[in-house]
Amino acid sequence: MIHDLSTFAALKQRMRFLQSRQKVLAENVANADTPGYKPKDIAQIGIDPASRGADATRRMAVAHYNQAAGLMTTSAMHINPAANGAGTVDRGASYETRPSANAVTLEDEMLKVSQNQIDFQTAANLYQRGLATLKTAIGRRS
Repeated sequence: MIHDLSTFAALKQRMRFLQSRQKVLAENVANADTPGYKPKDIAQIGIDPASRGADATRRMAVAHYNQAAGLMTTSAMHINPAANGAGTVDRGASYETRPSANAVTLEDEMLKVSQNQIDFQTAANLYQRGLATLKTAIGRRS
């Protein structure tokens, strides 16, 4: 019944996404010393990637929006807006790869884990407040 409400369904879906992303980020941290390991991440559908994340994510977002808007270069001096294709993952581009070919940067991964935790806690708090509002609406105290 409660999952028929669009707000609760969206919050539940967001928390599931964040839970899955936490697993992927934890694998990145766990494999920080594994030779040849490339970090992974899950694309956030419906979230503006330019609002948070690494420089590579912001560059990818700008390229995506330029391509979606149909922007093109008119001079050889212009930066090609389609240089980074939409949907490409440019992880580790702003950091050096170690001699073991491992591209995991612990500082970057821990920042993502922290932001993921904050996002999950925010969604959980919104869910709890929505439940409290529904209880109040039907006459029960929360």
